[in-house]
Amino acid sequence: MAKDMLSEEIMEILRPVLGEELAAAIIEHRKRTLKKPLTVYAARMQAREYLMTGDPVGAAEMQIFRGWQAIKCDWYLKEKAREAGSINSSMRRTAVDAARDFPSGEDHFGDAFWLPGIIRH
Repeated sequence: MAKDMLSEEIMEILRPVLGEELAAAIIEHRKRTLKKPLTVYAARMQAREYLMTGDPVGAAEMQIFRGWQAIKCDWYLKEKAREAGSINSSMRRTAVDAARDFPSGEDHFGDAFWLPGIIRH
């Protein structure tokens, strides 16, 4: 099969899932960046994986951004969860936040956890 016909067949598989521009970018990413061109069979497998993520465009963009040869649904979901975790972790209280809450002015060291009326033993 001629390369042009092969590329067009791969585009026909990826285009409905990713759109024209991103499908071409995935083909280019595999061909030039990774030097591992997509086969028709691999394109079908990737299209299924993109669809399983629920966000085919986001998955394909992550694949390119991370320099991955391929993407699997669970890789994408784990990476998204990791990203969400790092965003949530930045919302956690830090030692500086806790220090700001440290009572000042009065001596509360006899109180347990700086709560008046609860005495440490």
